[in-house]
Amino acid sequence: PTFSPASVDGGFWGVPKIGVQMEPLPPPLHFLPGRIGVAAVTAGPGVTNTVTAVKNAQMAESPVLLIGGAAATLQKGRGALQDIDQLSLFKTLCKSCVSVRAVRDIVPALRKAIVTAQSGTPGPVFVELPIDVLYPFRVVEKEIGGTKSARGLRGRVVQWYLQNYIRNLFAGAWEPRDVSPLPVQVPLATEDEVGF
Repeated sequence: PTFSPASVDGGFWGVPKIGVQMEPLPPPLHFLPGRIGVAAVTAGPGVTNTVTAVKNAQMAESPVLLIGGAAATLQKGRGALQDIDQLSLFKTLCKSCVSVRAVRDIVPALRKAIVTAQSGTPGPVFVELPIDVLYPFRVVEKEIGGTKSARGLRGRVVQWYLQNYIRNLFAGAWEPRDVSPLPVQVPLATEDEVGF
């Protein structure tokens, strides 16, 4: 499963995990002011099964963060299992759709998505996390790092490309990140708009 690294400890970055199988997102959250709903789903059918719920969240003006798995960034658009253009699917339904391309961008992308969902008119946001940004460095290096003894010029070029890809994927991943909440912008009506 795409989110196995996140669900091993029973939670996702300290958020309690509530296991649901074959169910859409929870009902609209407009009755919980100041809160945001979070759903993490697997790539492909896991993401597409949330379309109706995301549309309901949009219409109810409920802040929802949908985190969807995706094929490895190196395999995007190359026929990988469950590789569909998920961002285009949610572009008209969500206030923001973003795909994380490097490990160092996970925390900033999630912080910005949470603020976007809650600011202005609340609504859903979508963050796509390809599988290679979720697994540890050694696992990714082992799976796509190429062979250690490349043969010929072509083999050495492919090995160089894959090694650089992995270095770029994890560059800055171990640097500390600010995880404090960003300020939410809630527009308030002026006295002229209210009519007093």
